[in-house]
Amino acid sequence: MSADSSPPPSAEETPPASAVPSAELSRLWFALDRRAWTFLTVIPAHPGAPALEAAQALLEAGSPYPEPPLRLVDATGIEPAGAPRLVLEVRRRVEQGERVIVVIDSLITHPASLPLALAADTALLCITLGETDFGSAEKTLRLVGADRFAGSVTFPRPSKKQRRADSDKKKKKP
Repeated sequence: MSADSSPPPSAEETPPASAVPSAELSRLWFALDRRAWTFLTVIPAHPGAPALEAAQALLEAGSPYPEPPLRLVDATGIEPAGAPRLVLEVRRRVEQGERVIVVIDSLITHPASLPLALAADTALLCITLGETDFGSAEKTLRLVGADRFAGSVTFPRPSKKQRRADSDKKKKKP
């Protein structure tokens, strides 16, 4: 692959060593599996929703099922020119027999992620209870197309202590 067509840098993960996921995660995995997807995007309904955590949980849930191989790509912060290149890279991986979960930013604040959402077979909306406003969730559904979503995952609102710890982690990153 030539340098100009290489995908943008992204954090990629493969599933951890096979462990038994929780019953709740297993149900989520099988509910998504009914869609027969190979390219799934996890989309936060609002900035700051824990989409990466949701995708990592899906990676854990899919780890007992090694075929087809499963990969997680963190595409948060992607630049507008990088999204189409990443779409091509994900499609190449799918053609090679992989399933790919791509985490993107909120489409409300980072529309450059939209090509990834539109290229995916299906999407999962990530919502934080008590933080996600209805308008942001509705706009995200309209931008991608409500029929393209397999469903949503909800997370409890983080405590003040958790928010402080998360803020401290972000400050310490270079």
